[in-house]
Amino acid sequence: MKIKNSFGVIVLLLGGYLLFSLYQSSLPIIYGTRAKANIIGTDSVKNKRFTYLYYPVFQFNYQNQLIKFTDKSSSVDKDIEKSEVMVYYDQNYGFSQGFTTEKIIFLIISILLILFGIVCLVKPF
Repeated sequence: MKIKNSFGVIVLLLGGYLLFSLYQSSLPIIYGTRAKANIIGTDSVKNKRFTYLYYPVFQFNYQNQLIKFTDKSSSVDKDIEKSEVMVYYDQNYGFSQGFTTEKIIFLIISILLILFGIVCLVKPF
């Protein structure tokens, strides 16, 4: 009986931690302002495998200030065309490009873990 309860608590805590971290990464989307950003170029960084990674450099106006930001969360092709992208920005929480499929998948996983943890704690075997 104790093993089932311990497993349920561990799964519940894991799902709660995952949900909390998703909430923290979504704060720019929740509290930020949506703006049109221009990709003005790429920033190259030498990788450990003797190659270069290229990160997009965004430029946008936020409350009459011109902000340039390098997004190091995803790499792009070196010859990326200059284009417009919708982004979310807040001074306190930072920069985000919106909800991605990875965030939605991890949200579903965290909700399933929480529900499975509750079932393990409540349902007697």
